[in-house]
Amino acid sequence: MKKFNKLNRNMESVGRSIKFVLLVLPVLLLTNCNTTAQSIVENPQRTISINMAATELIPADLIVFSININAEEKTPEAAYNAHKKRETVLASLLKEFDIKEEDIHFQPIRMNKRTNYNNNRQEVFTVQTNQQVSVSFSDFNIYEKIQVTLINNGFDSFSGNFSSSKMDEGKEKALVSAIQNAKERAQFIADQSGVKLGKITTINYSEYQISRPQMAMEADVFRSKASAPSMMDFAQTVSVTSNISINFEIVE
Repeated sequence: MKKFNKLNRNMESVGRSIKFVLLVLPVLLLTNCNTTAQSIVENPQRTISINMAATELIPADLIVFSININAEEKTPEAAYNAHKKRETVLASLLKEFDIKEEDIHFQPIRMNKRTNYNNNRQEVFTVQTNQQVSVSFSDFNIYEKIQVTLINNGFDSFSGNFSSSKMDEGKEKALVSAIQNAKERAQFIADQSGVKLGKITTINYSEYQISRPQMAMEADVFRSKASAPSMMDFAQTVSVTSNISINFEIVE
């Protein structure tokens, strides 16, 4: 009986020890996690991040004209022949207006079989052709003439946008402005925060173009004195925007 009581007391002691360990272990783990998290918070990378955009307006001295040559017939041969006739019209037109070869860009002809249904719900097969052509020119006076000729010869899909021969120059100016503005903004934030601005750690850059009609003071650049008033009498500009994202280091 004494041995049994002693064994029972020993088991109770072991049980209390196990319970103590189970109670203390989560506290130790929690303390360790808190310490790690605190260490991360106390030693972050100290930077100032600036996102800046700058826009440059460039005089529009080009028109980029996109033309879709297409045809649809019952057989591939007929579709191809119809397509070639329209292609010949366009090629002759570009030569007539002396469009330079380096200003003409095009894709190969594509042909697709198309399935439709007639009034009797019977399948009707046709063949479609498609070819993308892009030309650019500086003589704004021929823009309307080209469109009229295309419409008279069965073309039904084309569009034009303003552009500029000084696009690269505009992109550089916009980028310089964006970088300078980012530096000034970062320095202002550092001064107001009582910290010292360090070196640049990372730079991300992108650019895009938006054709945006704008009135300009010198509208006589493309104006034809002998012709009737036209919207082409008003000079236009092309908008080029550069985006810059710079991270500056904060030093002690």
